[in-house]
Amino acid sequence: MNELNKLTLVYNIDLVAEPTLSYGLTTKETHLQLIIKSNRTEIREADIISIPTGTHYMPNQLETLTLSVQGRKNQYLSLQNLAHTFIINFSALRLLDLAGNNMKILDANIFKALRYLNCLNLSRNAIRELPESLFSYQSQLLILDLSHNLLTYLTPHLFDHTPWLWQLKLGGNHLHDTTNLLENLKPLNYLHRLDVSQNQLQTIWSTETSVNRVPKLLTIFRYNMSSALADVLNYITKLKPENYEGGKINSTVINLSGNRLREFTLDWLVVANITCPFEINLELNLIENIFALQTTDDCAPKIKITGNPIVCDCKLAWIYSENYRSLFNGLQCVQTSTKLVKDLAQLERNELCAWEPVMCPRNCHCYTQLEFLYISCKGAQHIEQLPRPEQVGLKSSVLDISNNNFIELPLNNTFGYGNVSQLNASHNQITSINLSQLPTNLTVLDLRNNNLKSLNDEFLRTYLNDSTKLQYLYLSDNYWICDCSTQQLLYTIRTHRTRIPDADQLLCVNLLNDTRLIDNVRELCPTLVNVEYYRNLNATVISVALTIIVLLCIIALFYKYKLEVEVWLYSHNILRFCIRECELDKHKTFDAFISYAHQDADFVNHTLLPQLEQCEPPFRVCTHERNWLAGAYIPEQIIESVDQSRRTIIVLSQHFIESDWARMEFRTAHQCSLNEGRARIIMIKYGEITKTDLLDRELRAYLDMNTYLDWQDVGFWDKLRYAMPHEVRGERSSDMLKTNGRMYVMGQVEMNRLRDEIV
Repeated sequence: MNELNKLTLVYNIDLVAEPTLSYGLTTKETHLQLIIKSNRTEIREADIISIPTGTHYMPNQLETLTLSVQGRKNQYLSLQNLAHTFIINFSALRLLDLAGNNMKILDANIFKALRYLNCLNLSRNAIRELPESLFSYQSQLLILDLSHNLLTYLTPHLFDHTPWLWQLKLGGNHLHDTTNLLENLKPLNYLHRLDVSQNQLQTIWSTETSVNRVPKLLTIFRYNMSSALADVLNYITKLKPENYEGGKINSTVINLSGNRLREFTLDWLVVANITCPFEINLELNLIENIFALQTTDDCAPKIKITGNPIVCDCKLAWIYSENYRSLFNGLQCVQTSTKLVKDLAQLERNELCAWEPVMCPRNCHCYTQLEFLYISCKGAQHIEQLPRPEQVGLKSSVLDISNNNFIELPLNNTFGYGNVSQLNASHNQITSINLSQLPTNLTVLDLRNNNLKSLNDEFLRTYLNDSTKLQYLYLSDNYWICDCSTQQLLYTIRTHRTRIPDADQLLCVNLLNDTRLIDNVRELCPTLVNVEYYRNLNATVISVALTIIVLLCIIALFYKYKLEVEVWLYSHNILRFCIRECELDKHKTFDAFISYAHQDADFVNHTLLPQLEQCEPPFRVCTHERNWLAGAYIPEQIIESVDQSRRTIIVLSQHFIESDWARMEFRTAHQCSLNEGRARIIMIKYGEITKTDLLDRELRAYLDMNTYLDWQDVGFWDKLRYAMPHEVRGERSSDMLKTNGRMYVMGQVEMNRLRDEIV
């Protein structure tokens, strides 16, 4: 800000005196400090509203407002029942300070009009509970001070509508429920300043657990600050430079001092995604033990932990392994053996932890050196357990079982064996190596002077070809057999020669003249030169076989779903030339004869016929109503209708089943199909069939062995058109039905001609 227009007004409401102007009286004040004095013990909202202030400032132009009540002669004075009535006119406020007014209750809608509020100070009051909707309209709130009140817990969902909250002060309250606190902080993705000092918290972990019993952690601290948030934050820090001068905006500061914490783990910083730079204040708690298994960022974090009864014992030994001591400069601890208070930086490891190797195997000597726990065994035959390096604050151990009589290595499920990173098993009687006998994090393996004849492919692949953890492997002075089975060992040694320092010393005992294993000798395997050829041949055979299998699967799937595929192709006018009807039907007059009961005539004439005769390409259809001559011999016309049609469409309904003539038409069409050995019948199920006992044997057998089209099917028309003949036809009359050389038609001209012939 280039100019600060601040107005301070002091009122004594007992005297109803004129206001005293203390600073900067102008006509465009944007910052107001309103001080109210009284001999009373309580100030109400009505008293404040009654003060004549309209001539001194414009409420809707104010950006900051400080309201404080002061009792005369230092007596207790409380501001009561302050609601939104007073604040409703201050819609442009960005900073509101109501600190030190001994307020006890806040109305849920008190801040409803302050939608642009960035900073709110409610500290040093007597607030016991906060309404859930108190901050529902403060979406731009950045700084909230609730310190030094009487809060015992936070109302759930209190901060659901304040996503930009950057600093939250809760110190000096009576908070004790960590779970309630962390659940309320989850929506705050930009929180970088958290003060919960001088409360009653006993742990930083939430007691609420998920299904797999993993504690819910404080994972809210991030640095993806938007430009709008940064601009508003800069405004607030410039407005109150005394609070933020010298502080880094992007640093994270968490104040947990003055609580009842009994332990602290640095892993919390990693899991909570708190990255450098950060400052954690743990002073004046009850912390006795500090733990750390994970490494924090490579920076200089600031952790304040003085004023805690830290115990110097083996639990604190990790502090030497990762050089964490620089984090705790000046920290003092109580030594368990002497009960003396000492500076942690001056304690040696052996003073910190008088560790006794209670799990050190018999005939073994266990000691620490540099960053490893060393286990040296002489005269041992087997190992049942090993000490774990975590006991002395280390991460890995070195096992030396050389110059013994081991025939095989310990199993990798042996207690403490999984922490071994270097294994010296030289000068033993070991004959084979299996994966079940090796630690997974092995970096050095010494197998010299044993009885090894070969190494299995699984070991070579896991520890050399597919992994880079194993840095050095020593194999000399063993009884290597060089034959075709040794090819994989030969290729692996040549590929990873830098990781096998004694590769030049591996000799073949079954070959003369001390032949070296890495030499390209023909005696190793007569077919050695053909290995690459067979590899290529195998790859080719496998590729061809896979291709054939894939093609067979495609063909099988096509034949399984052939109908669906052909229906889809035909309905979308794709590859219709591949779906042509046989040339044997080109002499037939009609594409289809529709057989139906007269009760279903409405469905046939108004639904079925228009769709078939008006589609593309159109079909020529014969029906007994339109193409038969009334009074003609019906059985003869049935036979001719079926014979002169490429398909017979059966509209199968309850009426059809009950009709003798309809069943005769089906039997005629069925017999024709059987005689020709071709599918001629298209069965359409229309309506519900309730009396199935009326089905004759021939129709029932056909339905059991063939599929039919259901009128209710969504793809009915596509399937019906597909089942119809597919060949391309020229224009042809669809009125005529020839019977024994005569022509029966429905047109009036042909009826007159027939009548003349009879005369």
